[in-house]
Amino acid sequence: MWFKNKNQKEDKKQDNPQKLEKQQKDKQEKPKAKASYRVVYDSVEKVWLIKKDGAKRIIRKVATKAEATKVAKELSENQNLNLILHKKDGKFQKKS
Repeated sequence: MWFKNKNQKEDKKQDNPQKLEKQQKDKQEKPKAKASYRVVYDSVEKVWLIKKDGAKRIIRKVATKAEATKVAKELSENQNLNLILHKKDGKFQKKS
């Protein structure tokens, strides 16, 4: 829809207060998903990676899954987040 000026567009938005009220209510009700730490295997570099959901960078690379699990468990407990473990083939293994 084309508007001649910005005011017409704003007036159009205000025409339906029930719709605006519902949108605001929906935004407030949706709880954000809790981030998690993940332990995954990198088959190219042959190391275990510790990642945080939504982060771009890898937190740490370690040689063994046991060491990766230990570090990720400490991080997840300190920040009260979930810990998700994956198998070497990438399949889900355990959530704690």
